Amino acid sequence: MTRKEKKQIRLQIINLFDTHCSSCGERNESSSSLCLTACPIGKQMRRLSSMLEQGSIAVEEIKKKGKWTAEEEFYLWHHRNTLNVDQLAEKLNRDEQSVYTKLWHLKKKGGIQHVS
Repeated sequence: MTRKEKKQIRLQIINLFDTHCSSCGERNESSSSLCLTACPIGKQMRRLSSMLEQGSIAVEEIKKKGKWTAEEEFYLWHHRNTLNVDQLAEKLNRDEQSVYTKLWHLKKKGGIQHVS
């Protein structure tokens, strides 16, 4: 990737931030993790920054890994009969195999125990 292409990407990120993020009420009221996971503008900026890091146009979205939160387990358990594994994985931003395995473990345990 040339310096000119990188500069264009950086300018796109700055433009997105200036036009959308600086006046966003969600950004000012909550943590920045919401911006990275739920906001389409945040996802677009993350995709652009990934292009800078890897120098490649085709960059897949980064999937969450590690320990599941109680909210994720709750969502997974209560939507297991209405959404398929691919849809659940997309909604939770997790790998399909990870969703399948977690669902299997929850079924084996008899469901979720820590509903609050």
